[in-house]
Amino acid sequence: MTLSPSPSVPARRHLTGWLWKAELLLLGVTFIAIGGVLLLRPWEKRTYRVNMLIDLDPNRALLAERIAQEADRHGLKVVLSREPHGSLDAIELVDQPNPIDLALVPGGVARREYANVRQVVALSPEPLQLLTRPDLAAEGVRGLKGQRVCLGPATTSLHFLARDVLAFAGLRARAADRPGDYTAEESSPQELRQQLERLRGLTGAECERAVRDLPDAVFLLSSLPSILARDLVVLAGYRLVALPFAEAYCLDRIRPTETGEVRIDRASFSAIDIPAYTYNVDPPVPEKPCRTIAAPLLLIAYAPTEPEGVARMAETVFEEPIAGLARPLPLRSQVPQFPLHVGAERFMRRNEPLLTPDLLSGLGKAAGGLGAFASGVVAVYGYLRLRQLRRFESYYQEIRRLELIARGQEADPDAPADPMARRVYLEERLLDLKSRALQDFANGGLKGEGLMSGIVSLVNDTRESLARMTPHE
Repeated sequence: MTLSPSPSVPARRHLTGWLWKAELLLLGVTFIAIGGVLLLRPWEKRTYRVNMLIDLDPNRALLAERIAQEADRHGLKVVLSREPHGSLDAIELVDQPNPIDLALVPGGVARREYANVRQVVALSPEPLQLLTRPDLAAEGVRGLKGQRVCLGPATTSLHFLARDVLAFAGLRARAADRPGDYTAEESSPQELRQQLERLRGLTGAECERAVRDLPDAVFLLSSLPSILARDLVVLAGYRLVALPFAEAYCLDRIRPTETGEVRIDRASFSAIDIPAYTYNVDPPVPEKPCRTIAAPLLLIAYAPTEPEGVARMAETVFEEPIAGLARPLPLRSQVPQFPLHVGAERFMRRNEPLLTPDLLSGLGKAAGGLGAFASGVVAVYGYLRLRQLRRFESYYQEIRRLELIARGQEADPDAPADPMARRVYLEERLLDLKSRALQDFANGGLKGEGLMSGIVSLVNDTRESLARMTPHE
């Protein structure tokens, strides 16, 4: 039986080495390719999805739509509700486990405590606006006695805020079981807008009848300029009425007002002016700055909503063009009605400057401490290094002294006078010095192999010099 010859050992080694190099090359190329992809690939920002409610108020609904449009640029998909909701219903929905994540609601009015509602950001305050028929405007709030006053649906914060403001002014709504000063109507903004749309194109008696179908007065809680307020002024001739007691109303801040249905926290409100000519120039509406009450507009979120999605919502709100529309207040200066959402806190930390005054102060103290410590380390090192050099120098000086004694240039009372005996004495001194130096080096007292070699070489050279200087017998 004939066996085929096996490959020689050098051949096998060559083949193994070649395979190892090929594997190494392949591995290197793979890592280079992965690194190139990581560096050059345009990574796509992950998109988050949130569901947001649309409010009954046209201005808030429009703001929600603008936010949804701009959020796409920040990797956030905002899905708006199909139907509008009153603000109090919106808070309830955000608080409950359901797909709803976000809503825009006025602050200061609540039905109860909300365990799962978190605040994202407070936006510019919304003025409470009272509009009446032209013939009632001159009488102010007193002109509402005996009139039909639209407070908005009972699902809105506006409804209860307007009731509370009128109660502060001494006006009570009529009820089935008691008389009152005015008749409360609950038409929604959408219903009012439908009535106003019917006015377009009407003239004469038809127009007058359509106007009479409208409430005598309408309360709105909306940002300026209110879409519905403008329609009331332009299409139906309504006028803006001031609430001159706005400051007094807002002063009662200690205890929230309990109506039995909601709790109204007047500490959340402020007194502001609606600028003259806001809704019309000729005739001017209002003729002069109109004093009223304002409630903060809050962007709220469901507590378990993804923090990064909420952070991107805050990012959207704080950047143009939304920042110009909503005028959000700086997060650090806000006193939130609800606890801040984790996503809002994440956004706040993300936008903090890297070097704050406190951090700079701390870094200054730390730098001072580190500088002092480093200086101390350098000083100690220098001292130890100097001691090392002086120790080496002492060995060199001793060797030099032995050479001078051998030459007769320096006296040593212990050195014998006989040349041979002097040589033996000096050699013993050199050997003793060499032994001490080596022992010192072994014990760590001397460091630096180069300097140690220099000492040994100098000792050997000095011994040869002694041998040359001593006459042979």
